[in-house]
This record gives sequence, structure tokens and C-alpha cells, in this order.
Amino acid sequence: ERGYEFEDVVQWFAERSDRILLLFDAHKLDISDELKRTITCLKGHDEKIRVVLNKADTISHQQLMRVYGALMWNLGKVSNLLSEVFKCTNARAQP
Repeated sequence: ERGYEFEDVVQWFAERSDRILLLFDAHKLDISDELKRTITCLKGHDEKIRVVLNKADTISHQQLMRVYGALMWNLGKVSNLLSEVFKCTNARAQP
């Protein structure tokens, strides 16, 4: 157990932040109960939220579209917070 209320801390930071990043791994899209509660705490700050799909450069474009769809589906089940359709690109590093 933490020595503080996690949701209160999330809300405190969200109110003071210009940008909120939700980081997901392209190979593991599970949304834990704690992350669900965290996303719920972000209600009212949706204009600040950006979803980042980490390791997207390690999968094919076809896999990326599947992962993107699954991620949006999972986030939609958690909250209607993310009502906007997010742009999805697969930018590979140039040598």
C-alpha cells in the first residue's frame, strides 16, 4: 500500500500539466485496474492527453493497424474520455 491516495496525486498533476502521455507497449496492450482508475481520474483533461504506442517501429504496418484498433477498443471500454480518433503513424528511424 502506498502512503498516499494515488488518484488524488494523478488529479493534482493532471491539473498542473500541459500534456499527459499515456504510454503503451505495442506488444502488450493490457490495461490494468490501476491504469483504468488513472484514466478515469483524467476526466476533464482529455485535450491534454496523447497516446504513445511504444515499440511501434518493431511491428509491420499491418500489425500496427491491428494493434491500434485493439488499443482504441480497450481504451473505449475503460472510458469515453478518448472520444477523438488518434492519428497513427509508424515512423521508423532513418539511418
